[in-house]
Amino acid sequence: MDIRLSWDLFILVFLVIIVSYSLIIGKDNTLKVIIGTYVAAIAADAGGNIFGQYFAGSPFFMNILKMASVGNEYEAIILVKVLVFVAMVILFAVRGAFDVSTSSDNSKIVHLMLSLIYSVMSAGLILSVILAFVSGISLVGGGELESTGNILGDLAEKSKMIGFIVNNAYMLFALPAVSFLLHSLYTKQD
Repeated sequence: MDIRLSWDLFILVFLVIIVSYSLIIGKDNTLKVIIGTYVAAIAADAGGNIFGQYFAGSPFFMNILKMASVGNEYEAIILVKVLVFVAMVILFAVRGAFDVSTSSDNSKIVHLMLSLIYSVMSAGLILSVILAFVSGISLVGGGELESTGNILGDLAEKSKMIGFIVNNAYMLFALPAVSFLLHSLYTKQD
């Protein structure tokens, strides 16, 4: 058996893990993860930019870069953004001080389908945010859209899944919020 490690395999495993976890925790908690992901994305991006603004170039920071084998300040800022983002998503999922409660659907099939749809959207949102950070685009401060093609272009050519995520990042970012809003309009108020 010839198993080749690739970006498509990595993305597929990542998707399966997030979808499985989301199905285990249920629809309402998956929506909580989605909301936490939006908050974490903005906070991690701003935090990474602050980190880069105040600590990049300092002698202490440069020594840490050498010890951590990080190539340059730009890569360190990306690493900080991704680490803060992942940590915040986990903390929001586990300890977030807010609850999401949607209507209990009459049909088990509808409930299962909504859970599956939100699970896939959660995975797409998390992946698109991480790839946006890796590409160098700042959600808070903007960025050059052309840089995405330059930085992720090589990976997108090697991986059809990364190409899909890069080409549809705006949709993957907006769709969970729009779906949640539409579901909220459907939900009966107590």
